[in-house]
Amino acid sequence: MPVVDYVAAEFAGQVDVIAVAWASTHEKTASAARGFLTSGATRWMLDEDDSIFAAFEVTYQPVGVFVVGGVEVNRWFGTLPEQELRQAFTDAIA
Repeated sequence: MPVVDYVAAEFAGQVDVIAVAWASTHEKTASAARGFLTSGATRWMLDEDDSIFAAFEVTYQPVGVFVVGGVEVNRWFGTLPEQELRQAFTDAIA
């Protein structure tokens, strides 16, 4: 997640990056977010009722989903190297 936050900072103002936590508490999620979402470019939230994960058909983490204009344009499972992630952001806003 730190790499996502780092790249998100480069695209600030062009994309909204939201990290969604699952199966946790608000307090634990907030504490973890403060530790690895340091740029301020990535917002976080807790999917308390599984509605976000259900809407995007996410069954495990990590997963990345790019949505543009309400339409999914890219999805990946696991982590991506920084350069591939940067290219995915570039492609999503093109």
